[in-house]
Amino acid sequence: MTVESQAADATGVVESSDNLWETVLREVGSTKAIATKKVVILGDSNSGKTGVVTQLFQASLTPQIGNGQDGGAQSMTTGMGRLNEPFAEVESAALSKHELALTYSYMDVRDEDNEETVARLGIYQLASDRITDRELLRFVLDAKSFPHAAAVIVLDWSRPWRFVKSLLRWINVLSHATEQVCSDTGGRATGANSNWTVGRATVDECRERLERFLQEYSEDESPANATKTADVLLPLGSGVLSSNLGLPLVVVCTKSDTMGVLERERGFSEEDFDYVQQVLRAVCLRFGAALIYTSTHNPATFATLYHYLVHRLLSGSNKPLSTYPFRVRASVVDRDVVFVPGGWDSIAKIGYLREPFDVGTIQDAW
Repeated sequence: MTVESQAADATGVVESSDNLWETVLREVGSTKAIATKKVVILGDSNSGKTGVVTQLFQASLTPQIGNGQDGGAQSMTTGMGRLNEPFAEVESAALSKHELALTYSYMDVRDEDNEETVARLGIYQLASDRITDRELLRFVLDAKSFPHAAAVIVLDWSRPWRFVKSLLRWINVLSHATEQVCSDTGGRATGANSNWTVGRATVDECRERLERFLQEYSEDESPANATKTADVLLPLGSGVLSSNLGLPLVVVCTKSDTMGVLERERGFSEEDFDYVQQVLRAVCLRFGAALIYTSTHNPATFATLYHYLVHRLLSGSNKPLSTYPFRVRASVVDRDVVFVPGGWDSIAKIGYLREPFDVGTIQDAW
């Protein structure tokens, strides 16, 4: 073999090796780590839990719609266009009604240009608050997954007289689940007289993070305002987050279009609707929860719910440099289109809706 042929063979090996590494680097560069988050859906039977999951799937297919992407801040009354179209891509089996104690489905979260998958949401739907059912939450929430989870409590506007009782029952379920996480040792041995566990440390950290999120909340997402809120954190107002579960919580009141039926057939008045809203907001204020009314006749409400959940799970704050900014403003004037993001409300704002109303009395009674 000549010197020239040996040199050519060596050059070919080097080029082949270079091409291999280029291919590997290209594949690694195009593969991004996808964050995995969890959403726990709770609610009474026939409250609309499955419908909420279905609408969340539909909203996830059109992430470029909603969330103020038409320019400027957006309210939920904005028309949503293509959200009214059917979505054949979603498997109906995952969204059908069921009798299982705990069901699981998932959805991919796309960026706002609908080009890349940035996260995956695991949706866990609990059938009831029976002990045998709620104990299953320990397989969903543990010390490892708790910081990456949010909870949704679904209420039904066709039965508003059950709102408070249902809220109390499901928040108790969440409290029990949080205590189970606190007892999670993470496989580590603890002293006989020690209360420290990996789970308790995780929950305490999540509680601090939730408190900070509420402190930093602002509807003004300008960079100047973000810097200001980051430098100066004011203490939370009276009645805000007096019960801290450590989980982002959203209270969803479905079937808000039935208010007209309540008005005609049960004699509900504007004062009644305002009072119900004030009671719900008082309870949500205590837990740092968001409140939203939804209706299948107004798909924008579900788009807002979807974007808000993704924002809370991916961002950790509402600053403009966060992973998933949120741009929809609070709405409390229209009785059937209510949205109160966590951190926005206060005792004074609740009282402005209709006076007199004593938020403290409601929270103390709770």
